[in-house]
Amino acid sequence: MSELRVSRWSPGKIAGAMDARISGPAAGSPQITGVTTDTRALRPGELFVALRGERFDGHHFVEAALDAGAAAVVVDDLSSCPPGTAAIVVDDTLRGLAALGHALFVEAGRDGLHSVAVTGSNGKTTVKELLKVLWGTGGEVWATPGNLNNHIGVPLTLCGIPRACDHLIVEMGANHVGEISELIKLAPGDERIITSIGKAHLEGFGSLAGVRRGKSEIFEGADRETAAIVPADEAALLLDEEFPGRVLRVGAGGPAEVQVGWGGLEPDAQGRLSSRVIVEVDSRKWALSLPLVGRHNAQNLGAALATLIARDEVPSEAELNQALSGLDLPGGRLRVVRAGELEILDDAYNANPTSMRASYEAFASWCDEAGLPRLAVIGDMKELGDFADEEHRQLARWLAGQALTSIAFVGEFGPVMREAAADINGGAECVAMSEVDEISRWLQRRGAARVFLKGSRANRLERVIDALRPESPAPQR
Repeated sequence: MSELRVSRWSPGKIAGAMDARISGPAAGSPQITGVTTDTRALRPGELFVALRGERFDGHHFVEAALDAGAAAVVVDDLSSCPPGTAAIVVDDTLRGLAALGHALFVEAGRDGLHSVAVTGSNGKTTVKELLKVLWGTGGEVWATPGNLNNHIGVPLTLCGIPRACDHLIVEMGANHVGEISELIKLAPGDERIITSIGKAHLEGFGSLAGVRRGKSEIFEGADRETAAIVPADEAALLLDEEFPGRVLRVGAGGPAEVQVGWGGLEPDAQGRLSSRVIVEVDSRKWALSLPLVGRHNAQNLGAALATLIARDEVPSEAELNQALSGLDLPGGRLRVVRAGELEILDDAYNANPTSMRASYEAFASWCDEAGLPRLAVIGDMKELGDFADEEHRQLARWLAGQALTSIAFVGEFGPVMREAAADINGGAECVAMSEVDEISRWLQRRGAARVFLKGSRANRLERVIDALRPESPAPQR
């Protein structure tokens, strides 16, 4: 791992950033090589931050952290520390972690670091990964690792900034109004993206208007140098006329500064299924091969490319295509998996009503040239609150009207979705299932087919692929 910026900070400087005091031998402790909140992943030399949560208390793991080689610990109560522990004592460990992350971000910015902040109902991680490869054409990139996009993950991302870093990509997630407002204060990006607005986390946001309000917080504190990148059809609802910076609307047709066209699917140089995408800005045009299926991913590529357009740092078309050829999304995000006679489009990482429809449309476009039966395994959509029953029914009716041969509904709302689908005379066989082995046997009995696999993380639908491919299990997440 590259040397981190924090490794050049003394315990005293870290304590100063946290508005904390040092206890024990922390002033003379070994060099701090990184920051963690998880003793299971702690590497010798790291600083352990003991967070408190509703179901955990990191102070109970201080001794485990020291046994694993922690150079020092951050606590709010010294009684959890053995005598002689090198400790940084704060009033609130989460606020201390956030303050340290922000201080490292500010220092890096003074040294010339460029940064992009990304949020949205769907597509955040895809756009983050696109930004990594695109900005990687012009320097070293550090981006949110995994799904560390919340009030803990964003500070940890900032604490992980390498010293050799030119571009920082920070993904910001939220499930209620006010959350993005706090995150953008920690890392106010030079470019700020809203990828999409959809029916995600309605339980916390309360409505689609609440989603827009919460995501729009990413533009708080912007100045004349800030670029806002938004879906063209949502721009008027996400930005007010007083936004001080540059606005780049992304879309197909209409009043979009960044025009995006999707030209269907084709194999790329590595044999992967790729989308043909055309991006146009004024008189400039780029013909790109994106190794992802789906019209919505063309929009994601347009949003990512818009950050380079905003800074007038777009490399050549050949360099862009070379960079895109290295795109490798985490498992469960529109990857094609083969299991015997079945070809599966695995998008089981997460789900909400908007992403369900967008992903299915990607699946349908993939199936158009195959002529094989189309099957779907559909899991629950979580965090919909009072909207859950009706949203599941609406989705089931919509799917039953598509060109599907059979649909298996899985999870708590499986019977509800099967009942709703039966209201539509679409010709698809509809069943409700709960056990992974039952689902895998149901799929195998269908012979050669293409399968759409999607649901919220709680469904753990990747286990279906594990059952179908016991000799080569799907990656665990």
